[in-house]
Formats: sequence, structure tokens, C-alpha cells
Amino acid sequence: MIGATGVMLLHERWFTEDQKFPVQFDMMLTSRTWIPLGVALGIAALAVVVWRARGRRAFVPGPIELGMTWENYQDLLSWMPLVIGVHTAVTLLVSGIGLRLFVPNLDLPENLLGALLGLVEIAVALSLIYGALTRFGALALAGAWLAGAIWFGPVRLLEHALFLGIAFFLFAAGRGPLAFDMSLERLHRPVERLMPYAVPVLRVLTGLSIVVVALTEKLWNLPMGLAFLAEHPFNFFPALGLSAIGDPEFLLIAGTVELTFGLLLMSGVFVRLIILALWLPFNLTLPLLGWTELVGHLPIYGIMGLLLIWGEENPGSDQAMMDGVAGHAGSSGLVGAAR
Repeated sequence: MIGATGVMLLHERWFTEDQKFPVQFDMMLTSRTWIPLGVALGIAALAVVVWRARGRRAFVPGPIELGMTWENYQDLLSWMPLVIGVHTAVTLLVSGIGLRLFVPNLDLPENLLGALLGLVEIAVALSLIYGALTRFGALALAGAWLAGAIWFGPVRLLEHALFLGIAFFLFAAGRGPLAFDMSLERLHRPVERLMPYAVPVLRVLTGLSIVVVALTEKLWNLPMGLAFLAEHPFNFFPALGLSAIGDPEFLLIAGTVELTFGLLLMSGVFVRLIILALWLPFNLTLPLLGWTELVGHLPIYGIMGLLLIWGEENPGSDQAMMDGVAGHAGSSGLVGAAR
């Protein structure tokens, strides 16, 4: 199952001739959709029931439960916008220079529009790296996502809804410590009325990305999955003597697992456990698929780090992040924060 989960968490579009494999929306009304969806919804519903039966207590303890002081927890959370910002910036910088929108399969046109969108990605990347005018950078990132939804169609961009979540999160939280915005004293502070929604929106949109990819790259796109497996034979079941599980069945399993994890993440229950369950398979394909896989998934690595620390919803965490950023800002700007 780990092998199937590893394939689950990669994007076949990045490694196939994308234009040859349109999404087969007619599969929506077949058992190839309804059975995996029923399984995924059933598991997610069961997880919510167990979560409530346990009194909303997590299986995996967080930093506070492990003995971290509240002050150190504040500091730790205050650094997470920087982590997510820099991880996202690397992907944006590579994509902008390569004339692609966010990911390898979204090739921008070689004209003024493509150049402008590529330039926006580069500008946003620099904004996030330096922490300069971060909220304007977040708005520009959301604008680039919307422009992509118009140019490539909404389905393609829903596969990468996490970028919209990152834009909202950074707009609400700012870029955290060691940011040029700190020297301006106003632009770095979290937006208090938006902070209760910052991490939930990011988590839900990340889960939505996983759900949509499960449908558009696996359950509703069998030819593309088969073409990918022909070049990258990740189906390990025959080697275990389970020859009845051929590539079509393998893709069905992978899509179902992916759909389940996406819905679980959107539900917001047992978040740390889900992140830990995803960590190994998420990295399993890196040695085999290389830099394309790494650079494309960097933003998700940052999000996973935040969710592992954040865990399930806790109103105190919003205040902890705000207080942590304010504490850094009170240390004489950039120099004080660096100390």
C-alpha cells in the first residue's frame, strides 16, 4: 500500500504529455467514481465520529503536550510563515523563469501574457524571500492563480488550489520574522480578524488539491495513468504475487487512497496523524523522479510542517502566532530579530 500511496502523491501530468490525456468527465457517473468516493467519504465520516467520541483529543501530541513552553511555541509558530513563504518562492522562481505557471505541465504562452505572468511569479518569489510587501505579493499570487483559471480552465487550477490557500495564509499572517516589512512597522503584523481562518483555509484548499488530483489524474484519467506507469513501473503488487492487481486496478487503489487523504485533511480531524502518515510516501518518489518532483512539491512540504505543529483547530494557536510575530517585531526590527 505504501507504493500505491507514493504514486498517489505525485502528479502524473508532470511526467507525461499532458495535452494527449484530457480528463474523462464521463467517468463521473460510473462505479470508478462512486465506489472510491463512497469509501473515502465513509472513512472520513468514521474519523469525525471517532474524533468526537474521543472528546476532540488527538492521537498524536503536539509541541505543548510534549513539554514545549508557551513562549517557545509562539516563536515556533511565528517562523512558519517564513518557512511556507520561502518554500513557495523557490517553486515560483523556477516556474517563472521556465515560463510555466506554478507547475511543469502549465506551460505559459511565449507572448506578452506569458511573460507578464512569469514576471509576476518571479516578483512574488522575491517578495516572499525578502519579506517585502508580502501582502501585495500574496494578492499578486492569488491574481496569478485566477488568471491561470481563466487561461487553462478552472479544473487545472483547482489541482493547485493550495497556492490560493498560501496566498490567503500569507495575506492574513504576513511573512513573519526577518522580513523587510518589519522595518515599515505596519505591514508585518497579522490581520487579527483573518487569523482564525488562515490555517483552516490553507488546510482545506490543500486537501481540495489532493482530492481534485485524485479525480483528474487517476480516477477520471485512466489513459494518462497507464502511460505514466508504462514509463515508471511503480505497480509493485505483481511482484508480491498479486498478479490480479494490474495497472488499472493499481490506479484505482491509488486514486481511492488519495481521495481519502484529501477528504480527511479537509475534515480537520487527526491532522498530525494524517501528516505523519503522508510523510514517507510523499517523499518515496523523490529519488526516482528527481528535481521536478522536489521543486513542484516544496510548497506542500512547508504546509505539512505547519500542520504538523498546528494540529487540530485550537483558537489559542492563532493568538500564539500573532504574539510570536509581534515579539519578533518588538526586537528592534531586522537586527533585533536576527539576534
